[in-house]
Parts: sequence; structure tokens; C-alpha cells
Amino acid sequence: MKVVEERIIRVPVDEIRAILKEQYRVDLTGVEPYLDGDSLAFTLPIVAETTSDLSRTERLDLTGLDRIERKAVRRKLNEFSGATIEPSVRRKKARRRRRRRNRIKTRGWPVVARITNSKGLVANVYEPLVKALESREVTHSEQKRIVRQLMVENGNDPSPESVEYFLQNTLEYLRTRTKPVEQTA
Repeated sequence: MKVVEERIIRVPVDEIRAILKEQYRVDLTGVEPYLDGDSLAFTLPIVAETTSDLSRTERLDLTGLDRIERKAVRRKLNEFSGATIEPSVRRKKARRRRRRRNRIKTRGWPVVARITNSKGLVANVYEPLVKALESREVTHSEQKRIVRQLMVENGNDPSPESVEYFLQNTLEYLRTRTKPVEQTA
């Protein structure tokens, strides 16, 4: 049986506080450290100074030190206790991109029927589209042009997919309306 000998090195938190106070010029009294992964972390409240007290060039960063001082503190702490100091960095919240409303305006168009289309979606069928397509025998491309023209007249800038969607719903409605109803006796 192999005996493993361990050496325990204890560094009092007060000594670490003293080093941080000397290097960072920060008072850590009343601040409790905690383990963050493999690091000892201190969370400090940041007291904001007013812009009237300091000009923009004199303002200190979150840690209050320049890059060289931060490196020196990290090096000294690594030598002393194997700890590292990572400055807390606040990330800016990502701004949400404004999206264009992706719905077709149908204001003022009376709804003729509400159908469930071939894709299983509940869709409204509008009177101007029914009137424009029901009495004409035209090609599919001509039907698309008519539907697009009606949508543009109502203040829309429809995508080809929207035109196709409204056209298909209207044509499905017209097909079901013109089918003869079977009589059961």
C-alpha cells in the first residue's frame, strides 16, 4: 500500500485582503470572498463618480488600475497563493433589431369566409379577392398579378409568398363553393 503525503497551504483571507487593498486601493472590509470555479472571488459594489467630479480622461476603469498594475497584481497573487484575479467586465445588452411587421393589411376588406386550407391552417377569404377572381377564366400568373395589384392598392408591399398564400386560399374557397352538394336520400 502506497502512502500519499499531502501538504496543505493555508492563506488567511485577511492577508489576501491586505494585498488587494494595497494593490487595488480597495477596501474589502465586510466583503465575503467566495469560490468561483478554481478562483477566489470578491464582489465589490461600484460607486459611480459624477461627471462633474472627473473629466472623461481622468475617469477610472472598474478596477481602478491600468493594464500594467493589473498584471503586477496578478503576478504577485500567483506567486503568493496560486490565485488569479479577473476583472469583472460588464457586457452591453444586445440591441434587438427592429423588424418590419410581416402581416398583410386587410383593413376594410370584408371577410367572406373562414376556411381551413389544404395546409391545415385557418385562413380568412376576403371579398375583393373573391370578386376579382370568381368571374374570370385567366392563367395562374394573371391571377397572381391581380391579387398582387389588390394588395398594393390596400397599402401593402407583398412578398411573392404572401401573394401565393392569399391566391391559394381564395382559389380553394372558390373550388369548394362551386362544387355541387351531393343529395343523400
